[in-house]
Amino acid sequence: MEVFDNVGGEFFPFQRIDGAQIQKGVVGTFACCEFVQRIAFLGSGRNEAPGIYLGANATTEKISSQEIDMLLLTYTEAQLAVVKLEARNDRAHQHLYVHLPDRTIVFDEQASRELKSLVWFTLTSTVVGFSQYRARNFVWAYDKWLVGDPQSSSIGYCDNTIGSHWGQKVRWEFSTIIVYNQSLGAIFHQMELVSLTGRVQVGLNPQISTSYSKDGASWSQDRFTSVGTTGATQKRITWFQMGNMRNWRIQRFRGDTDAHISIARLEAQIEPLAA
Repeated sequence: MEVFDNVGGEFFPFQRIDGAQIQKGVVGTFACCEFVQRIAFLGSGRNEAPGIYLGANATTEKISSQEIDMLLLTYTEAQLAVVKLEARNDRAHQHLYVHLPDRTIVFDEQASRELKSLVWFTLTSTVVGFSQYRARNFVWAYDKWLVGDPQSSSIGYCDNTIGSHWGQKVRWEFSTIIVYNQSLGAIFHQMELVSLTGRVQVGLNPQISTSYSKDGASWSQDRFTSVGTTGATQKRITWFQMGNMRNWRIQRFRGDTDAHISIARLEAQIEPLAA
């Protein structure tokens, strides 16, 4: 990547800035954008696998984690060539959107700085599996974020009071970090998602589910519970008799946009087993 300065003149008005060249290339025309006063791009150097970097002053900083790098390797060169990057600064969060063919991955710069760890999350517009995220080309205008639908000619805006995409339900999910008790095991008596509830649509009583994995590959059967109806602001989202673990365990929670809740934390009653 070369950096040029507009010096004017009658002919070619740009002049290369000596010493500002970045020894990496961008994978596609739209795979770069300005982000936190630096150039964010998807690309690599010679004999390097693709990654996501921030570049400035002839230096680069890699912001893609190992998981993101492994995800990028599942796409072909032709697919990565049409990837689009864009940035959005909203409510003290600086987000870098990487629009992949079947999903959008987002880097949270502010959260990464506070937690001192790379923070990424995924956006998709489907209930099952992954599909193209149907919001691109964010523009702040008329006191709202306007977006375009890549699958149609529709123009919409971001609304925090709902979770649907263009009137269609989509899913949300998250997982915990690994629970480990020095290979001694534990019994899970109860779990509770401490949440703000009571803000679903009138007439709905949506459910969310949780499941667990002891190997990171296979998951238990989903167990469902209600998140309450409209106005049920004191509803507690709990599960009882949640099984055990011998070595380690990951817990996963899933729902859709009908379950419009805001989750503050996860509390669990866990009984460790003695040696």
